[in-house]
This record gives sequence, structure tokens and C-alpha cells, in this order.
Amino acid sequence: MNLHNQVQKAFDRLESLNQCDLPSQELTSKLLSELNSALHELQTTTIELLEQNEEMALNRLKIEEERGRYQELFDFAPDGYLVTDTEGIILEANKAATNLFGVDRSFLISKPLALFVCEEERMSFRTQLLEIKNESVVQNENWEIVMQSSKRPAFPVSITISKVFSSRGKTVELRWLIRDITERKQMEEELQKATKLESLGVLAGGIAHDLNNYLTVILGNLTLAKIHTKEEDKVLSYLQEMEEGLKQTGYLTGQLLTFAKGGNPLTKAVSICKLIEEVSAFALSGSKANCELLFTEDLQAVEIDQGQITQVITNLLINADQAMQEGGTIKISVEGLVVTGRSTTLPLQVGNYVAISITDEGAGISNHILQKIFDPYFSTKEDHSGLGLTICYSIIKKHGGHISVQSEQGKGARFTLFLPVSSVQVEEEIPEDTPIFGQGKVLLMEDQESVSQTAYKMLTFLGYEVEVAKDGDEAVKLYKEKFRSDHPFDVVITDLTIRGGMGGKVAVGELINFDPNVKAIVSSGYSSDDALSNYKRHGFYDMIPKPYKLEQLGKVLSRVIKEKQRGSAPAS
Repeated sequence: MNLHNQVQKAFDRLESLNQCDLPSQELTSKLLSELNSALHELQTTTIELLEQNEEMALNRLKIEEERGRYQELFDFAPDGYLVTDTEGIILEANKAATNLFGVDRSFLISKPLALFVCEEERMSFRTQLLEIKNESVVQNENWEIVMQSSKRPAFPVSITISKVFSSRGKTVELRWLIRDITERKQMEEELQKATKLESLGVLAGGIAHDLNNYLTVILGNLTLAKIHTKEEDKVLSYLQEMEEGLKQTGYLTGQLLTFAKGGNPLTKAVSICKLIEEVSAFALSGSKANCELLFTEDLQAVEIDQGQITQVITNLLINADQAMQEGGTIKISVEGLVVTGRSTTLPLQVGNYVAISITDEGAGISNHILQKIFDPYFSTKEDHSGLGLTICYSIIKKHGGHISVQSEQGKGARFTLFLPVSSVQVEEEIPEDTPIFGQGKVLLMEDQESVSQTAYKMLTFLGYEVEVAKDGDEAVKLYKEKFRSDHPFDVVITDLTIRGGMGGKVAVGELINFDPNVKAIVSSGYSSDDALSNYKRHGFYDMIPKPYKLEQLGKVLSRVIKEKQRGSAPAS
């Protein structure tokens, strides 16, 4: 009840009594009684009002707490939240929105949101805003546009817009949820690149495999032709030039396979100084640049895939040469390095390494580019894939090493390769033109007729008795037959992949189950295949990647047969 009304009614009753024609004593008594009754009612009402006021105060406090909580949620939400009128003028903005646009809240308020939309997108933005204003669209979810801020020129966002009636004056307002999707877009782009790269990799691997098979035929017949050509014959020099060209083609197929699968290295102990001398002479042939070699003494051999490291050094030398259009000096220094447990500056395991530094006198690399040069598809040159240094990085990592770069604008660049040293000595090299002859019975498993014919001719020329199988089933059958006879095979040479038939891995598994002492050599055009780089893990005794020459084939067979005669396992 209203307190004012109660007081007024009390006064009205007292006034009515006062107008009554009653004896004074009786009137006084009635007035006192009525007054006491009115006072009691007023006290009761006052108590009720106080209780209501306390309840209202508590409710007001709760409302303020809830408002504060919602304000905190609004301000500290991870996405940008805005309130605008139907013209897109910003009325409210949370902290994430101010961070998104790189400005203070005071700057955002009363500004048109279109100010932060990239110029190319503004027409589309205004059209969408007009449709919402005219009620043809009530809500728009996941609308992707490009916006801009003071911190960065452009970034993609996803927007959800809702039109609501404000509690303030019942006006129409727009609520905006703006989410930065830069990272998501980058991931989508990388996924697309990876998918394309994987597709190209499958194609590159298939091309390299077939090319290596053809090169085996050409190189095998070429080496046979050289042997049957007299030294004084002019044709010999032509054959030697062809052989060198085929060698370089072999490196190209290696690059294709590295691109295709990341290239598992087929490592052996190599003299790095000799390799650098050969590679630098070839890579800088015809260049304006001078090459200065600085080698420390008593360098250990490195454990590397010679073809892959040749690719890395060649790439770095060509880059250094291109950085010095007017010529200059490229310095290649090689020194030993010991990494201990206390070393923290290099991401290398404890052990001994060789550090190879290639330094140019070019224009150098700016700091903002320096951090990206090993990223896939990053290139500052037109018509370049941006994969060269990425492949170099991948190769060195797969060797258990590291590649670093130091540069300063205008002062050249220095790339340093860290490669682990070998635990074995470099094998004494037999002159390449000296084939190793031998004796024994060889089972050759090869489905490509031209390759099997060439390999057959090479093996018989080296002195071996040869039988050919077209797939794993036939190879296993022949091996078992000869094993039970007086003329078992000494060595089995198997191709890895057989179209429509049993391949090398399955075949050698069956052969080992039948004869644990079988000596199988794996050969494949997929020189980066795990079965070659880790051939022992798959049960093979040795390996020879395609394409191979007569001398290489003879060397592998001689090694395997000698170990068989000794009855020992090959050196790890």
C-alpha cells in the first residue's frame, strides 16, 4: 500500500471524528484510539517498505554483478564483438575487436565499420549491410571477407551478423561476431599444397623409377661397349662423355625421388673434401665467380648419400653464384666439429661432425626474409618453385645434420652444413673402368625385359652363370629347385616392384623361410625406397640402386660372394 495514501486516510478519519458532535471526553477517547490505530498501520507499512527496499537493493546488486560478469565475458571473449546501428556505425566494441583492428576503443566508437574493410571488399560489404537493413536478411553466418588494421594491411575474417531490437529506446541494432581466420586459411592453403605435392610426388616417383630402368639399359650397354672399344679409337671418348652425361641424369632422377618421398639417404663413408672439389668444379663451370677452398687437415670421412649431398652443395653454389652477377669470390671452408652435451646453440646430437661453410659476396639477405628461406614455396626469384632450399633442409635433416644461414644486408651470406662423420674408413676405390670378374650362379628377378636382358649380358660378361625369373613366384620356385640339386644359386638379385606379381620384399621373405642363408641383393629404380636405405631390415644381404654400371654390379657381387665363402655377415 502507498504510504502517502495511508497517512491521508488516517487524517481523513481523524477529521471526520473531529466534526462529530460528541462529548469532549468521548471524542478525545475516540481520537486517541483512531490515532493509535493509524500509527500501528503506518509502522507496519514502514516495515514492509523497508523490507522491499532491502530486497530491491539486493536485486540491484545482483543485477550489477551479472552486468559486470557479462561485460567481462563481452570484453575478454576471444573473438571480436561489435554493436552497430543499421548504417554500420560502431556503438560498442569489446577488447578482442580493438586488438583485431589495432586501435583503442575510443577510436572505434562512432566510426563506420566499413572503414576497416579492404577497399576491394567494401562494395560487397555495403550491399550485405543494405540487405540486412531492409530486412531481406535477418542473420548472416560465416560470411568471409578481408579486413585491414593499423598493424597489418589485410587479413581474412569470418563474420556472423544478427539484427536485434535494443532495450534502449527500442531501436534496431546489429550485433557482429568477427573471427580472425588467418591461421585456418593458411592451414587450408598448406593442405592444398601438400595434396598437390603428394600428387606430383607420386608422378615424380613413377617417372624416376621408369627412367632409372631405361638408364640401366643404356648405361649397362654403354659400359659393355666401352670394354669392347680400343683405347686409341675415337669412339671411346664419345662413349665416356655419354657416360658422364648419364651420370648427371642419374642425379636428376635422384632429385625427382627426393621431391617425391623426401629421399631416404643411401649412406656410405665419403671423403667430403674430394666431393667438394669435384662438385664445385662442375657447378661453377663457366661462372664469373672464383672459388676458394679452405680445408683443415685430418678431416674424417662423412656418412652421407653422395648423390643427395652433391645436390645440396650444387644448389648452394648456384645460389651463391647468382647472388654475384658481376662476379666475386665464393669461399668453401671445411673443418671438424665436436658436439658435447654442453652444446646448446646447434640442434645436433652429441658426436663428431664436419662443418662445411659456403660464403658469397652478394647483396645478402634481409632479416624478414632470412626466417623464411627454408619454407616450402618461398622464393624471391621469379619462375622459381621455392623448393630448392626446402629440399636441401630436408636432405640434411635426414642425414642427422643441420643447415644454418647467416647474412647481413649488403654483406653477403654464409650457409653452413653440419654432417655427421663416419665410423668407418672410406673404401679404397677401384678404378671405375676396371670391372671385377667372378664366378658363381646368379638368380636374376626382373620383369622389365630390356633391363633383364642388359643385366643378363653384364652378369655373363663378368663370368657368372645366370637364370632369369619374371616375378617372385617364379624366383622362389627356381631357387628351391636348384637348392635341392647339386647346383644351388650363390646370389639372388631381385627387383622391388613387379607389375602384377610378387615383388622383391615378399619373395625374399619366402626365400629366408626356406633357406635362412640366402644371399639376396635388392635393386630398384626407387633409390630412395626404405627397402634400399634399410635393406637389412627387410632381409636383404646387400643392395644396388638403378641405374648401375658394369663396374658397380661386379663390385657388389664380388663383395657378397666373398662374404658367402667366408660364411660371415656383411659389415654394418
